[in-house]
Amino acid sequence: MQGMDMGVQRVLVFPQEAVAREVARKLADAGCRFVAVHTNKGERLWNVASIAVYPVPEDGPEQLAPLLQHEKRRLAALARSRGGALLTYFYNAAGGVPVFSHNGLVHEDATARSVLPGPVPSLRSLLPRAPQWEGLDFGVPRTEIREAIAVAKRMYGTHGTAPHFLEFLMDEAFLEEIEEIDGGLRELLADLLDMAHHMPAQGADAALITPYLAELARSHTLSPGARTSLLHVLLGFASQVDAASTRFADWNAMGGRVDLRHFTRLRDSAVAQIPSLVPLWDRESDAARFVLVSLATFCPAQTASLVRTRLADIPALQGTDRADALALAAALLDEDPGALDMALRQMATWNDALAEQLESPHTPYPQAARAALAACVERDLSDAMQLLQHFG
Repeated sequence: MQGMDMGVQRVLVFPQEAVAREVARKLADAGCRFVAVHTNKGERLWNVASIAVYPVPEDGPEQLAPLLQHEKRRLAALARSRGGALLTYFYNAAGGVPVFSHNGLVHEDATARSVLPGPVPSLRSLLPRAPQWEGLDFGVPRTEIREAIAVAKRMYGTHGTAPHFLEFLMDEAFLEEIEEIDGGLRELLADLLDMAHHMPAQGADAALITPYLAELARSHTLSPGARTSLLHVLLGFASQVDAASTRFADWNAMGGRVDLRHFTRLRDSAVAQIPSLVPLWDRESDAARFVLVSLATFCPAQTASLVRTRLADIPALQGTDRADALALAAALLDEDPGALDMALRQMATWNDALAEQLESPHTPYPQAARAALAACVERDLSDAMQLLQHFG
């Protein structure tokens, strides 16, 4: 690793040119290799783009992670203190210096490197992980795919009312080909999500697939693993608006525009299904219940009476990440601002992303909490339950 560099791209955005150029000078004086100032396309704002280069320690690039996290938070605070926002902070964990556009270049030092502190900060240890869930295998592929087809036919029949990307499920020829599908239902669902998101056909809005996914999640024929994965997809739909609103809180506060219409349609379509999904609690596995808890927090008025008293059904030893997640869920279901603040602060002691978000006075706490809870649920589920890896 000796001699390797890691370049970090950063973009800070400000509403005034004078402020942007002042910050650019600070970054140049701090040893950045490149600094540029230019207008933000489509906005009356000014970008300060820079690359800071760090020598990679002998033990590897991953040793820089705590330092880079600290630097990211420091830059976000710098931008915020001057009415701006940190919009981009990106680096390749494998090392290397990215190509830098010379548009608006105000500083260049091709050999500049930031000096590492001695010693480099160590990685912060996470809370102990709760035990992995059990009993989440998918069922017999042929049986589960037949059920997926049967549900589609029950919902849409042969009247041409199915969303465009579900129409092939009505084709009898497809039923004859199901033996050839690799990966069974999991592969089929992942393909459906990709088609819902990417097909340019009229009406191919991904929100249109939500009622179908929810109906599949209610199926008694599907395996616990399949049902849990479907609930997790719906949680992904519900939580993306909150995640984006939290991530861009400083940007929104300074008047930046973020188009959340697509995510809002996904959220609304998912939330509409939650009150009829939560009553599935008694038949579901502990893992599925954990997903249902997170879903329930999006409409506590309809769900808290059933879910709040049953949080103890989910195994979670005190001092684990799952216990903190359930405490956060309880605060959201109770709609208790004091308890929510306490639960967020506790989770932030080991969740760096959340800790960074809470440093901004613009962060909306309920949205940050729901997004953090959904992220904890995703982290707690096995890879086999993840159908949204390339979706969104």
